[in-house]
Amino acid sequence: MKMLISVWKKVPKQAAWILLILGAGLLLLLPGKSAEKRRTQTEENLGFSLEAEEKRIEEALSRIEGAGRVTVVLTLEASEEREYARNTDSDRQDPAVGGRSEERSEIARVGDGALTVKIAYPRYRGALIVTEGSGSALRLAITQAVAALTGLGTDRITVVTGR
Repeated sequence: MKMLISVWKKVPKQAAWILLILGAGLLLLLPGKSAEKRRTQTEENLGFSLEAEEKRIEEALSRIEGAGRVTVVLTLEASEEREYARNTDSDRQDPAVGGRSEERSEIARVGDGALTVKIAYPRYRGALIVTEGSGSALRLAITQAVAALTGLGTDRITVVTGR
């Protein structure tokens, strides 16, 4: 320890600061458990939940003036689809000599999970909105809001007054 201190004292101050900053920068670049946790949480958040989406839209619509309590029911055209990266391995032999070609494929893995290349979120088929408020202006505002949030055409959105 004394030797380390004596070496440190011999290093010029500018060089010491540069070494200290570089060392701190290297520590920041090292992935830790928290980075792995954040990546896992982000991957989990990518999943689609119809119930969560309905609740999110309900909360937004209930803030429209005059809407009151709102219930949202969404129907799906197709469910979520995931495309995974694949590792392929080919054995090719000359067919002229009677050989055959064979190809094997498996899903590429990263750690404990599969490597996702593409996620296609579900497409909506229609929406039913039940609101305590009434009036044509309110129905129009709700229809436009739901169309903006879901990508549905206004002909696929029904707004009714309920209790």
